[in-house]
Amino acid sequence: MKFPMSKSFLISIILFFLVISYVAVSADVRIMSYNIKDFWLRFDGKPGTITDQGAKLDQDDHKKLRIAAGIINKEKPDVIGILESASLAELLFFNERFLEGEYRCWSFRASDSRTFGIPLGLMVKRNLQVKSVDLVNPKIFSARGVLIADIAKSGYEFTLILVHLKSKIERKLGESALKRDIQGARLREIVKEKLEENPNTNIIICGDFNDYPSRDKQEKAAGVEDLITKMGKPIILEDGTKVQMYNVTLMHKDVDINGKLWTEKSGRYPPVLFDYFFLTEGTYNEFLDLDHIYPEEFPNILEASDHVPVVLDLDDERPR
Repeated sequence: MKFPMSKSFLISIILFFLVISYVAVSADVRIMSYNIKDFWLRFDGKPGTITDQGAKLDQDDHKKLRIAAGIINKEKPDVIGILESASLAELLFFNERFLEGEYRCWSFRASDSRTFGIPLGLMVKRNLQVKSVDLVNPKIFSARGVLIADIAKSGYEFTLILVHLKSKIERKLGESALKRDIQGARLREIVKEKLEENPNTNIIICGDFNDYPSRDKQEKAAGVEDLITKMGKPIILEDGTKVQMYNVTLMHKDVDINGKLWTEKSGRYPPVLFDYFFLTEGTYNEFLDLDHIYPEEFPNILEASDHVPVVLDLDDERPR
């Protein structure tokens, strides 16, 4: 016996399979940038030295790691760029003990006079494809380097560039700004090199730039332009192609309950904005949201670090 099939029923079936297909290939990507101050280091009180007790946890360590893990478990990022990371062994322990082993981990420790390089760490959920992870230019970047990772999720490919630029601490006014200016120039060269390979590369630059969103007295003393303004300028490729850069931190300001935009709060000092997300124009087309996890959202967050984490959401199927 044949059952006639109405036109509307056929259309419903087609739409159903189109939706299923869309869900299967759509890639929502969530990226967290988090400076977890001195993530898990042991200082013996002498400049430039660390004790060998990094594998021992005390009560304060457990509290700090529980808070950090609580934020990560709540936000569920696909990728986490961790500044002032632990060694790889300690990061792996944190992942297994507090995050149920959800992530693959990388940690790069270069070398400087204070904390053996203030390591850069990367954590990527296991369902994502990691094509490469590299640390480049440690000497230029205050012996910390720049972490570059090529990652894909459900066919959506992107490059994450994680940075931690020179701090504002200096002996002579302007010397730290001069170093950051050199670092910013090299960072733009790295972005250009990636774009020369493919102008449509989706690039995300994030981390701690240690710079305010306007030209300050250090930059004026050094005779250099504002670093954050510089980073937001278009990249000009060899063939003249202009690739726009977008500072989504300033374009889509996510302020706290008092109307302030910030990422670091140290002691009695007022909060400052040091952490940023920059996107190339292809990536900006996928931009959904940028969220600063302030204390009103996670009350004890500043007990884990003097920085708050920042979360970027992308959707490669967002309507243009």
